[in-house]
Amino acid sequence: MWKVVRIAAPLLLVILFIVAYVGAGCDWEQWATSPTEREFDIIEEAWQIILDDFVDSDELDLNKLSQSAIEGMIGALDDPYSEYFDAEHYTLTQDDLEGSFGGIGVKIKLDEEGQLTVVAPLVGSPAQREGIMAGDKILQIDGETTEGLSLTEATFKVRGELGTQVTLRILHQGEDVPQDIVITREEIELASVLSSILDDNIAHIEVSHFSSRTGAEIISALEDITADGVSGIILDLRDNVGGVLDAAVDLASQFLKEGVILYVIDGKGNRETWEVRKGGLATDLPLAVLVNGLSASASEIVAGALQDHGRGVIIGTKTLGKGSVNHFHQLSDGSAIYITTARWYTPNERQIEGQGILPDVTVEITAEDIEAGYDPQLERAIEYIKSQ
Repeated sequence: MWKVVRIAAPLLLVILFIVAYVGAGCDWEQWATSPTEREFDIIEEAWQIILDDFVDSDELDLNKLSQSAIEGMIGALDDPYSEYFDAEHYTLTQDDLEGSFGGIGVKIKLDEEGQLTVVAPLVGSPAQREGIMAGDKILQIDGETTEGLSLTEATFKVRGELGTQVTLRILHQGEDVPQDIVITREEIELASVLSSILDDNIAHIEVSHFSSRTGAEIISALEDITADGVSGIILDLRDNVGGVLDAAVDLASQFLKEGVILYVIDGKGNRETWEVRKGGLATDLPLAVLVNGLSASASEIVAGALQDHGRGVIIGTKTLGKGSVNHFHQLSDGSAIYITTARWYTPNERQIEGQGILPDVTVEITAEDIEAGYDPQLERAIEYIKSQ
């Protein structure tokens, strides 16, 4: 039995290596005739040495070894957006894209000092019911410090199976002694579109992320506000780090009559064109779009398309510059490789990756503005709509 495992394990690793290599855009015919078989042989050779000579080889976790090998390959790509997800984390990412997941209903961020901080609990969420408030510092999650955790890692730790509990050590604003709060996870339905009517009958539509539900949600919001005869729309994409590409096309199409929304160009120069889906509900209303340094990916697609078509005005600060197409390739054990496959370009063929979208009107928000509860970017957008 041990002999079979020793033979099968390196073969599995080579197969996984091939899957990742082909998934990254390798031409199979070129791979078959190239001298890369030697590199695969070296990987198998190293694997066999570990199994044969490592002092505790009988205690090795072969799954962990193979996962670490894949993580090493992804890391060697030197691409900040390519990543390896184990099966549990991959499932959580798919829940995000569907717009629902098991969690406590809290939006978190890393503050200027890298401290995990609550932006706000969702209304009616388990977090809100247990006393979690905006500005709270999360010091520990289930007894483990949050120091040094990335936002993604922290999110995975907070989420989990429905009905299970998570213990957060919280330091409330203005207090010196932290407290442990136990919260039971529930299904969180995360709406991506929130609309409201401001003074002068101006609609404010905030899009927090792009999920598979965003297209339907924006249509519903626009039907409501257009029925009220609004004077204009402020589309707020600030702090929206992206999501589903199709949802971005749906949203942009609601404000454009026709034309290209974006081009996708892969590593071989193949071009795919995404055009406006006709029938938009707000193609003529005055429009202002708010963006900032955390507006990324799908948000930049929308902002870039509207800017290139001269549809309204982009207000705020330069966007992040995440203009890459990433696809999940699920592996046989339920884990997945998330890999960059192409780049996004605006209708005027401006590259988003590394460049971002420059606003038409730059408006900064200072720490003093935040402390005073003043939003100069939103105020500038209101002024623009009123001027139209």
